[in-house]
Amino acid sequence: MQHRKDIEGLRAIAVIAVLLFHFDIPGFGGGYIGVDVFFVISGYLITSLLINEREANDRISIRDFYARRARRLLPISVVVLAVTALASAIWLQPTRLSALANDIMAAAAFSVNFVFAHRGTDYLQAAMEPSAIQHYWSLAVEEQFYMVWPGLIALVTLGGKRIRQKIAIAMGLIVIVSFALSTTLTSATPSWAYFGLHTRAWELGLGALLAALAANTARLSPTVRATLGWIGVGGIIVSVLSFADVVAFPGTIAAVPVIATGLALIAGDQVAYGPVLILRNGFMQWIGARSYSLYLWHWPALIITQSQLGDDLSITARLGVLLLVLGLSELGYRLIENPVRRSKVLISRSAVSLVVGAALVLTGIGTGVALHNHEPDISTGVVATVPTLPATTTTEPTTITVAPKPKPSFISMAKTKPLDAIVAAETNSVVPDNVRPSLLNATTDTSAIYENGCHVYYDSEVRRDCVFGDPNGSVTVALWGDSHAAQWFVALDSIAKQRKWRLLSLTQGGCPFLDVETYNRTDDSIFRHCQPWRESVREYLREQDVAIVFMSQYYGILESSTQAPITAAQWQEKLPALLSGIKADGIQPVVIADTPDPPDSVPSCVSANRLNIGVCAPDPNDPDYGELDSVTRSITRKAKVGLIEPRKWLCTATACPVVVGDILVYRDSHHVSNTFMDWLTPVVRQLLSTLRSRTN
Repeated sequence: MQHRKDIEGLRAIAVIAVLLFHFDIPGFGGGYIGVDVFFVISGYLITSLLINEREANDRISIRDFYARRARRLLPISVVVLAVTALASAIWLQPTRLSALANDIMAAAAFSVNFVFAHRGTDYLQAAMEPSAIQHYWSLAVEEQFYMVWPGLIALVTLGGKRIRQKIAIAMGLIVIVSFALSTTLTSATPSWAYFGLHTRAWELGLGALLAALAANTARLSPTVRATLGWIGVGGIIVSVLSFADVVAFPGTIAAVPVIATGLALIAGDQVAYGPVLILRNGFMQWIGARSYSLYLWHWPALIITQSQLGDDLSITARLGVLLLVLGLSELGYRLIENPVRRSKVLISRSAVSLVVGAALVLTGIGTGVALHNHEPDISTGVVATVPTLPATTTTEPTTITVAPKPKPSFISMAKTKPLDAIVAAETNSVVPDNVRPSLLNATTDTSAIYENGCHVYYDSEVRRDCVFGDPNGSVTVALWGDSHAAQWFVALDSIAKQRKWRLLSLTQGGCPFLDVETYNRTDDSIFRHCQPWRESVREYLREQDVAIVFMSQYYGILESSTQAPITAAQWQEKLPALLSGIKADGIQPVVIADTPDPPDSVPSCVSANRLNIGVCAPDPNDPDYGELDSVTRSITRKAKVGLIEPRKWLCTATACPVVVGDILVYRDSHHVSNTFMDWLTPVVRQLLSTLRSRTN
């Protein structure tokens, strides 16, 4: 196929958009659509090559096709994987290496998009820090496309007549079906919709359809083609500049940049006054030729730099990373990409190309295995003892009374002091070698409801089989809220067993008990399933004749319209009515205020600052948390509802320690570790020691 300068220029626009987006350049929040531009271009180019081969040779050589793809894609992608693994072993936080090793193995096997899609549906994994090779998901989608496309085109063109017409019909059907899946599944299963071939195939398919119709579009007048092309380029640019606030993607809205790219392709590079006027510019051609290397290098360079300097990189740091990426891309283009794909030996012998490709795949997988087996040294030479709890943890008795018709009750922690172990840990600056859970496994230190599926994600109905404590108990209590409610499970389950309570676990990731529509940054989606789930919970609480419901949620959870944490004003508006409604149902609510919120992932931060762990600690005087605690305290006092304030236990006036004795307090950036909550259970038990059920 003749080299087209317009396509090289479109590649430049796509990769520049992605770089501007990932480098957080203001005004380019929609730059992620550069990937969609790449998809359309790939569908167009690959299908054009296959059609030309089918028409010229009356056949398609599957072997030659894969040999070309292996020469073009694998050498530099495997080199980037290997360099990323080595650089990560040196500079990335040790806690991130295990997941990265798995990602590298999956990327080498063309399946990493499945890993990221699954990760997005698993609340525990969704909270993980971004992978240094997360951008490889789009390569996996394209490689899966390449596995299907040549055989599909060969199949639909059997007989050798009306080749382009048959391909156009097949591509049209694929576009319709895949686009329908995209619009349907983007809200229902956003992670799978974003990373899946089934919901992205229409973007590649539209390019393929245009390739099949190229003879038809070529008959359009130059003026029409030029006009369509300028509209297309303008549509891409407008998308880059205006898609920052798009939540559900790809969905229907993805049609804008995808169709725009198609219009730009229709213009071609033969219409002198079309978009090729700017796309053939020397700079655009240089960037476009190196777009693959630029795309591969930029993300790991950025992630590893952020791991060293922090997410908020200065302009100087960003410029330095960009210059590094440009240098690596030029080296990759000249020393790896071009020499391999233009090798006369490999071009003339497809079998050799395939053997080299297989070797590269195995090398990529081996790189992941090697990183997985790498054991970073994070020792400090310090060994700590188990922290002790005093016999008395509060200075005044507390009582909650639940009667057939709820009577006023109130937990006061006004005079509660920080735990002695917390005070002792305030001056500690070193993480002990025997810390529990270990830094490398902290993210999985969760309670049983994560393992048995009772802590749900993306559910619209309550699970009715999650009964704990004493399943035969005559008194039923419940735990309700998001993952910050789930972190209290181990304590309440232990107390319920002792008190012979029947405990219902009703928690869902990203779904607060407040009736507020939330936004999930990881999935870039609005959690519309939370409202019906909350209604289902309320109905279930009444149905199960629940006596007490313990309620908790993350203060930092984001509200959908602002994509900012739920405000104190919204708590003031929503919480009183909710508490009144629960009490009207004959249920006594007990609100558990939020735990301290660290500035970053504690295991990662501690592993990188093993002799100065204080930098990883939450701010005990966080004004936002202080305001929310104050509002919650005022509302519950007025409603005569029990309130537990864990920050009074876990923080001194100057610090909220992240390591207490030999225990790591937080398993990630905002959840308390199960080990620490288990240790804290006696404190919670004492606070609730006078709690009386309506049958006691």
